[in-house]
Amino acid sequence: MMRNKAMLGFWLLAAVAVLGLSTSAWSKVAVVDTAKVVKEYKKTQEAQTRLEKELEDKKNELKKMNEDLEKEKNDLDKQKGIVSEKKYEKMAEKFEGKQDIFREKYRETQNALMNKQRTLLEGIVNDVKTIVEEIAKKEKYDLVLDKETILYYNGDDITYKVLDRLNAK
Repeated sequence: MMRNKAMLGFWLLAAVAVLGLSTSAWSKVAVVDTAKVVKEYKKTQEAQTRLEKELEDKKNELKKMNEDLEKEKNDLDKQKGIVSEKKYEKMAEKFEGKQDIFREKYRETQNALMNKQRTLLEGIVNDVKTIVEEIAKKEKYDLVLDKETILYYNGDDITYKVLDRLNAK
């Protein structure tokens, strides 16, 4: 009985080993460092430059608006004891309305820039996925994994193939 269990264990171990070998023999796997690809992709760098320029322009526009508001606030403060209380309240209301407009403009600018950044990143990620898929099909990879999620892998790393193809476009 003990001998039969040992033999059964041996055959199970042998079967697992054979299945493992046969599965790895017909599975071709590669990794790609997508963070590195996205970072070093020319289109990412160009998009970042455009976004920074646009951010700088918007920042200057908002800075000018804020400076104008500060000047108007100083003028309003100077009027406090000089004009009637009723007139001062109207001036203060008008000023608060301008502050609200400024805050709304600030929020809209932030949202617009974040949406633009998200859209640009989506396009870049789609470019990367397309190239990875092309390389995987051409070189017959069954699976391509993101290098960041793998603790250890001693196989093909196609990061630079992907980068070279992307930047050649």
